[in-house]
Amino acid sequence: MLGRRRHGCNLFTAGLALIVASALEIPAGAAAEAPEAPLAGSQALLERLWTPDQLRAAPADGRMKRLRPADHTPPDPLPEGVLAGPPDAAAAPPPVTGSIRRVKPAAGEHPVALTFDLCERADQLTAYDGAVLDALRQAKAPATFFAGGKWMHDHPERAMQLIADPLFQLGNHGWTHGNLRVMDAEKVEQQIAWTQREFALVRATLTQRAADAGVPENEIARLPQQPTALRFPYGACSSQSLDAAARHGLAAIQWDVISGDASRAATAAQLVRTVLGEARPGSIIVFHANGNGHGTAEALPQIITGLRGKGFRLVTIDELLHSGGEPVAAPDCYELRPGDNQRYDRLFGEGTG
Repeated sequence: MLGRRRHGCNLFTAGLALIVASALEIPAGAAAEAPEAPLAGSQALLERLWTPDQLRAAPADGRMKRLRPADHTPPDPLPEGVLAGPPDAAAAPPPVTGSIRRVKPAAGEHPVALTFDLCERADQLTAYDGAVLDALRQAKAPATFFAGGKWMHDHPERAMQLIADPLFQLGNHGWTHGNLRVMDAEKVEQQIAWTQREFALVRATLTQRAADAGVPENEIARLPQQPTALRFPYGACSSQSLDAAARHGLAAIQWDVISGDASRAATAAQLVRTVLGEARPGSIIVFHANGNGHGTAEALPQIITGLRGKGFRLVTIDELLHSGGEPVAAPDCYELRPGDNQRYDRLFGEGTG
């Protein structure tokens, strides 16, 4: 494959390479009895709290700016009775250890997961690409969004909509997009735990608003309690940070297809060719929805139609992991081949801004 494609909030470049050989991947066998898929939102709640116009893209969503000074403020404390995760993390272990790159599907199954990063460093205020959400909702296409904790704090209304919408899953993408491969244990814990806490705060606001609006309790109970998946910023991890994710009950989710939308030179036609040419059953495809995706919203209708035309079924990450297939994981995190993102440690350091 020729040329270069980019992934990430900082438009860093990933050299194209062959998909990693199976000898470098670790098949992570499913448990004998796979747990039930987590809860996934409520259409009734979504429609009670927001009109279709309020859910659509708005000009204010696209505002991006550089913050001076950088904002390293931690999330607010949790109110009494609100938990950021299970009281005992061991009670909710992730279904697979290691960095999950794809799922080897069960016979006859053709699931594919569209995933979108919502990155935001401490020195940034990034956007919400409402046109991406409009395209997904129009096509009734499930998707997973990996949101930074600070991004959720700065976009609470949109974060609540993502939590409420049963089409979507909201995952953890670190508090301020830190490079968890180079951070010490305390900072790794903060990046993960603070994001879990912010999700809990946003969810608590959402549940109270729903109760005040008269949403039935059984619909409110459908809201996910916490993120169940984490994507490492910069696609960079260490054994220490993988262990930290597991302690929080988070499956570490990488990808096996890079859409290329982080490149400023990307076009919708290029994204369509890349995704339709490289997706295979069980693939995890990475895009962006924070203003750093280029051509993404324009390409999505063709991508969704093309994938479905090839017989693929679009799913969230939770659905993919509970689809009966065999997750394929690696002991390290990389873009398309081991070691291909090591340079980010030198270029970005801890990477939070």
